[in-house]
Amino acid sequence: MAGNQQMRVLHALDIARTQLYHFIAIVIAGMGFFTDAYDLFSISLVADLLGHVYYHGELPRNIHAAVTGIALCGTVPGQLVFGWLGDKMGRKRVYGITLLLMVVSSLASGLSFSKHEGMNIIAVLCFFRFWLGVSIGGDYPLSATIMSEYANKRTRGAFIAAVFAMQGFGNLAAGIIGMIVSAAFKHSSASKIDYAWRIILMFGAIPAALTYHWRMKMPETARYTALISKNAKKAAKDMSAVLNVNITPDDEVINELARQDEYGLFSFEFLHRHGLHLLGTTVCWFVLDVTFYSLNIFMKNIFTEVGLLPRLDSEYHHTLQRMITMTAVHTFISLCGALPGYFFTVAFVDRIGRVKIQLIGFTMMTVFMLCLAIPYDQWLRHKNKYGFAVMYGLTFFFANFGPNTTTFIIPAEIFPARLRSTCHGISGAVGKIGAIVGVFGFLYTEYHIRIFLFVLIGCNLVGFIFTLLLPEPKGKSLEDLTGEIEEFQEEDEGSEVALSRPIHTVPL
Repeated sequence: MAGNQQMRVLHALDIARTQLYHFIAIVIAGMGFFTDAYDLFSISLVADLLGHVYYHGELPRNIHAAVTGIALCGTVPGQLVFGWLGDKMGRKRVYGITLLLMVVSSLASGLSFSKHEGMNIIAVLCFFRFWLGVSIGGDYPLSATIMSEYANKRTRGAFIAAVFAMQGFGNLAAGIIGMIVSAAFKHSSASKIDYAWRIILMFGAIPAALTYHWRMKMPETARYTALISKNAKKAAKDMSAVLNVNITPDDEVINELARQDEYGLFSFEFLHRHGLHLLGTTVCWFVLDVTFYSLNIFMKNIFTEVGLLPRLDSEYHHTLQRMITMTAVHTFISLCGALPGYFFTVAFVDRIGRVKIQLIGFTMMTVFMLCLAIPYDQWLRHKNKYGFAVMYGLTFFFANFGPNTTTFIIPAEIFPARLRSTCHGISGAVGKIGAIVGVFGFLYTEYHIRIFLFVLIGCNLVGFIFTLLLPEPKGKSLEDLTGEIEEFQEEDEGSEVALSRPIHTVPL
């Protein structure tokens, strides 16, 4: 242990009541996830338009795989590199870089041009979407780490879940914007359809650009400043302004921290303390993303198979009408299934616990996917498309009130501050490799959807087993979880042990 008591500034963060600044931080960090979800899922909605404009029908299978999967490929190096930089250079310093890259890549994706149409334009689009994926990947570990290090220990899970819940709004926005733009171009000439997909993709730059200024104004987290930079005075000054308290820096704890042996990621000590934890977070995220992204990105393919969507043909007006129907179904599933799942997690994650919610989510996803897979022929034979959609929506509900959210929360809590962003980046990168496996796996088994559903059920069972390797972070300080500093014995919110005067907060 680094000391016999927790640092004053960190204790102040842990016992602080919910303040206006917490909600500002949620919006600032969450807007990146709004953009992430919008950009990742909107491409599946415009794939039909790309096929109509440049291939006079459907996109060839290899082109479809490249267009829909290239951004996911970019998220892997993005999470690894920016996660590592977040621990080496500071969370705030690289936070704005990811958002700026996101804005530029979103705009460039919609402005993809070439002297030769068709394959060349698709190649340019894929280039910019790869870099968009890099920026999206970088946003994951930084947003999660910043929110976990700002939050108090009682509501930390809800705050991180609220940031991630913005993904649901981004997914919903993708459907709504796609529906509006398609309806607007429905009675235009066929040559104007090329503008529709560009507008939809470029819209993703707007929310990210609006929050760039506020991201740059956020102070560095006290945990990075105190535990990694070893600057107690700056940490106390920054958090005094944020929390509206007067925190006296405790240099004696910093001096003791400076003398401790700080083990690295590839050390035996890390393997002994956190090896199983990292295995649990990576495997759970991997199998979750195999399921979540394949079901989300290829929702239109599955719903076409069961009769919820009309089949694609080469007629211009039919293509736009199909997209309007498709985006309406996408919006309905997001609104009635996905979003409530996020809200339930925000409401109950600090009551039930992260691990229990993850176990419940994997279990119920398995149940509802069995209800889709076992009688799959009956769903097709009896054309019970609305019942199928309800089961599909419930699967998304328990993905979000379950592992889709908790796999994001847990890695931001259970690893030491100097490795927190790196380990979150590793966990997320392995997860996105799972998403890539799911996307490309579906493309080559789309005529055997029932078999693919059983494969996804197996992924859920693997996730359930590896969840048992994870500790429960509920109600504990980050330093107590990682063993960096012992927690104060006094848990009272009004405790004055850590502060030079009582905490004054702005309750909401």
